[in-house]
Amino acid sequence: MKKTFQNLIHNKKTKIFLIGGVLLGIFFYCGSVIIGQVTDISRLNAQKASYAQQIEEQKRENEELDAILQSENKDEYMEQKAREKGYVKSNEIVFYDISGSN
Repeated sequence: MKKTFQNLIHNKKTKIFLIGGVLLGIFFYCGSVIIGQVTDISRLNAQKASYAQQIEEQKRENEELDAILQSENKDEYMEQKAREKGYVKSNEIVFYDISGSN
């Protein structure tokens, strides 16, 4: 008796192995997808925590700047920040040390 593919499919053991193989393949595929999703969720939660920390730091800095702007010495603060960036008053004479000595 010659065995063909049709005969193999009709064999009960072959059907069980075929279905088992397909189910096993689906199981491993779903498992790998779930593991990938868990990894992504973990990474995104860490990123979320980092962003939350940055937001809190920015809020504190904004509160400090707001307090400075509401204070009496805001002009001195703004002048200090301008000088840190290299700005000078229009009537000031600027000297540059080019001697190279420290």
